[in-house]
Amino acid sequence: MLCPHDNIEMKHVQVMSHYGHMIDLEQCEKCGGIWFDESEMYSAKQGEAEKIEALNVEILRSPSIIENDVHICPRDKTVLQRFSDSYFPRDIILESCPLCHGIWLNRGMFTKYQGYRNQLQQKKEPVVKDAHMEKKIQQLIAAHQSGQSTETLRKLGAFLSTPVDDIKYPISPMAGNAVSTILNIVIALLRAFVFKL
Repeated sequence: MLCPHDNIEMKHVQVMSHYGHMIDLEQCEKCGGIWFDESEMYSAKQGEAEKIEALNVEILRSPSIIENDVHICPRDKTVLQRFSDSYFPRDIILESCPLCHGIWLNRGMFTKYQGYRNQLQQKKEPVVKDAHMEKKIQQLIAAHQSGQSTETLRKLGAFLSTPVDDIKYPISPMAGNAVSTILNIVIALLRAFVFKL
């Protein structure tokens, strides 16, 4: 496979996936760019970027910028397109193939991407409203476990019918996990109540 930037043969490199198997990638020894087939970039285990971007420390330490010239997909010779998404950091520049969905990253961008992903996965401190909601849920669970099912259902109904302020929260993986956890608890409480009838 030829490097989209330098048009020279790329070298095979391997990174570990989240699931413990190796992922074969192609990397240009001259510019340090990396080619990912569809979804390989997202499957790479955290910390793997430093392993392959350290092949040539002098060249690969500093990120390079994708210039305005046209880059061609090494798989199917389609013109690569600059990836843009309002939720994706602008300083991480990547190009993707509209046909095979492969991704081209210039040197340093894989490390930046993994750093960004790591920041998203860091546990954030709960805000006051989250702590208050968690306290209420713990009270409902305790009331249910003590055998006060009718009282639990009354409290659950009051809790669920309480209006929520029109607050917009930023979308993040942690917010999705909190909502999923709360919904699972509510569903479990409702199932327990129905089965006791």
